[in-house]
Amino acid sequence: MTEEQPVVAEITREARARCGAIGGGSLDAVEALRAELEKNPTLGRQARSAVGGMKIYTTRLDGTRTSPTLTVTYVYDAPPPAPGLIRIALVSPVRFAGGGTEV
Repeated sequence: MTEEQPVVAEITREARARCGAIGGGSLDAVEALRAELEKNPTLGRQARSAVGGMKIYTTRLDGTRTSPTLTVTYVYDAPPPAPGLIRIALVSPVRFAGGGTEV
């Protein structure tokens, strides 16, 4: 029986700063996603990647009473045999047709 290597997920300094600028519970929502990604690193939709074994994903976090709807982009790098590393790199509020960010 082989033991699976753990995946480590982190929020980059830039993404953390962006959450602070967006406000409204954004960091809490992204932190919850970070914890979920350690269990399921391929959530979201995979985008093309031109860099080796790195995979780029985007996912949408639906808004709640405390957080706006967000689009989150992260990079999943899993070179064997080291544990995979996920970097949440970009956080953006979702803009709807009206031009504002809706919750």
